[in-house]
Amino acid sequence: MVIYVEACESGSIFEGLLPEDLNIYVTTASNAVENSWGTYCPGMEPSPPPEYITCLGDLYSVSWMEDSQTHNLKKETIKDQYEVTFKDEKLFLYQGFDPANVNIANTLLWEGPKAAVNQRDADLLFMWKRYEQLNGGSEEKLRALREIKETVEHRKHLDSSIDFIGKFVFGFENGPSVLAAVRPSGQPLVDDWDCLKSMVRIFESQCGSLTQYGMKHMRAFANICNSGVSWDRMLEASTSACSRYNSERWSPMTRGHSA
Repeated sequence: MVIYVEACESGSIFEGLLPEDLNIYVTTASNAVENSWGTYCPGMEPSPPPEYITCLGDLYSVSWMEDSQTHNLKKETIKDQYEVTFKDEKLFLYQGFDPANVNIANTLLWEGPKAAVNQRDADLLFMWKRYEQLNGGSEEKLRALREIKETVEHRKHLDSSIDFIGKFVFGFENGPSVLAAVRPSGQPLVDDWDCLKSMVRIFESQCGSLTQYGMKHMRAFANICNSGVSWDRMLEASTSACSRYNSERWSPMTRGHSA
């Protein structure tokens, strides 16, 4: 089995969890601490058709799929497609085969998109492009601008709230480093996955939805669990961080972005 995963920090999905005795090869868009990237976005080269004002693909997914579309997969190996690997099976075993590519010699290098945008900023790019297309002074344009402002403010709120919770629980000096700590390769992100879910729910109940952007803080929640922080302590910290914030607009019950 070959598994392709497109997501920010996607390498963390398999750290310490994939048994060594299974014949599975996993390839991910990023390691456990990197962002992933969107592409075919408005303003890029190549750009999507003018009627689309959002990114149409993710750089990693686009790269391997377009490479596969332009090669004879009965000749191209996983090693050919991914620079360093011990696998020499032909790709058609995992992806199938397009008879139209049977005579392709696989000598040309695939050239993909020339630009990319952080996946977590793709929604803002879409909102700005929508704002630019609306008629100046219209109520709809004003609403679009308000949405952009609210989205940016909520992002700032999430970042500052997580920072506050870290300092509240672990101390002013140690908080940021504890939340950002990366476990050695081979260890899972968190020891207790139920704890991770609970800590996210506690935070969202007080501070609003993490949203797709806030998912970048999942390591912080994992480290809170790994450090043995209690449910009551996390509730106290989240309440202190967000007691003055009106999170109704960003309720996880209405946003649909809860972890």
